[in-house]
Amino acid sequence: MKKYMVAVVAIVMAACNNPGEKAGENTVAKGPDGEQLYKVNCSQCHRPSSDFVGPKLNGVEANWKDKKLLYEFVRNSADVIKRDEYARSLFEKYNQSPMMAMPHLSDADIDAILKYCNEN
Repeated sequence: MKKYMVAVVAIVMAACNNPGEKAGENTVAKGPDGEQLYKVNCSQCHRPSSDFVGPKLNGVEANWKDKKLLYEFVRNSADVIKRDEYARSLFEKYNQSPMMAMPHLSDADIDAILKYCNEN
């Protein structure tokens, strides 16, 4: 009886670990969901293809010296505004309103958001 229960538990656990997958099917780990991240964190102030409260996000990477500075800006714009001319120009253009700090977003999250905006 004990062996039977162990076998049943193993089968149930295997089924629960990958719901909806067919046996033997390989899966690829998905990255962050750019659309969902955009909707939750960015859509209140940004549009993918047009300026809004803040600048459009489509192609925004091209405006920055390097991507690391863009990541820093997203996480803490006030700090970057103090030391970067382009960040200061955005601050001035958008009524001296700093972007809300997003320290919870990883580089991968920001990349996923930008990818989504570049495609939409």
